[in-house]
Amino acid sequence: MRHLLAILAIFGSITAYAQQHKDPVDIIEERYQRCLAQSSNMYNCATIYYQAIDSALSATIQHLYSHLSAGSVNKLQSDQIAWEEKKEAYFKKIDERVEKLHKSTMQGLDDDMISTDNKAAFLKDRLLELYREYPLG
Repeated sequence: MRHLLAILAIFGSITAYAQQHKDPVDIIEERYQRCLAQSSNMYNCATIYYQAIDSALSATIQHLYSHLSAGSVNKLQSDQIAWEEKKEAYFKKIDERVEKLHKSTMQGLDDDMISTDNKAAFLKDRLLELYREYPLG
């Protein structure tokens, strides 16, 4: 019995450590999935998810700008400008598609939820790309 308690204590410590050291994206994803699992107000879930990913992306970029060497900052700036242009084009395409769907369906919030989810996924991909290219150690 003592061994079982010791094992449970160790497992609890490991679990607590893992929870504290999770990737911010994983934490945001888990919250989003829990919200969606409630099966109500999914558009609100997607909006909160988008805002959380957008905030994490902004904070990561600001952190990188203040911690990278001058050469790396220049590279990040040019990469970020190119990415922003892609983002604007992608978001415009999504918004146009949703606008067309709104005219032909009664599923406005569903379309908006899917659109917001797709936009968040685009931001998340950039965030993960930054993590890979510029490890935050």
